[in-house]
Amino acid sequence: MSNTHLEGEFMKTDAQLQQEVMAELKWEPLLRAAEIGVSAKNGVITLTGTVDTYTKKSEAEDAVKRVAGVNAVVE
Repeated sequence: MSNTHLEGEFMKTDAQLQQEVMAELKWEPLLRAAEIGVSAKNGVITLTGTVDTYTKKSEAEDAVKRVAGVNAVVE
């Protein structure tokens, strides 16, 4: 099944993506979800906030990429 076909079956709303990304961030042991703001627009996730290491930044971005329906991550 192609990605296009999957997207045609069910496209998540920005609000759904935002909620799923926030839930995924909570599972990351290095991160405190309260440190990271999440917004979504047309499948593009924007992360805001400050973390104290590059590892945490990378963990946050990786968590976002695991959420189905995310097209891109920006900071």
